[in-house]
Amino acid sequence: RLSLSFLTIVSAIIIVILLWRQTPLLVSSLIILGFVKHKIIPIKKELLWYIVSATVGTTTESLIMLSGPWSYATPNLYNFPLWLPFLWGIAGVTGISLYQGINEIK
Repeated sequence: RLSLSFLTIVSAIIIVILLWRQTPLLVSSLIILGFVKHKIIPIKKELLWYIVSATVGTTTESLIMLSGPWSYATPNLYNFPLWLPFLWGIAGVTGISLYQGINEIK
């Protein structure tokens, strides 16, 4: 579980680095990665956690960005790119899987 969680994180980073200019392809790739992660290392109420993570992460980042610390090269909605909620969703559910993997070691 631990190594698969790290693999999911690395995969998400690589996908964003390679596809950030191609929003539809990036969103599709992140959705597929989230689905594959769910099939390989599922967690309870994963869809709910995904939606909460996507919403809270994107909203918080968007509010912080309003004060000007950074901006995205290709904002599509308000002041963030359309793919950002999907990345936050993966980050949230993978964080839970990572936590569970760490607890399995103990």
